[in-house]
Amino acid sequence: MMHFEGVFSPANQSEYNSEANNYVGKKLPVQQGWVIEEGPHKGQQCYYAPNTRIGKIPQSDLEDLKPIPFARWEQLYSSIELESDYIQLRASHNG
Repeated sequence: MMHFEGVFSPANQSEYNSEANNYVGKKLPVQQGWVIEEGPHKGQQCYYAPNTRIGKIPQSDLEDLKPIPFARWEQLYSSIELESDYIQLRASHNG
């Protein structure tokens, strides 16, 4: 399995859930998913960021996408995991 990093830069934020707004402009650890078969991103490779609720991310919404060593990916993943926990905690206190 290949590990990548990319800056989440969605062209249309309304295609994502509200949690995704917390990651716009941030470097994410992503894993390669599948080729999108329908919709506006049909034919594009998609990626996903584990431990987030962003969902599938078309390649066009990731800037500076590049393969990285697993150790670097794991480091990014740990920082996103902490941020995700904080976002969920904040949401539970505000909702």
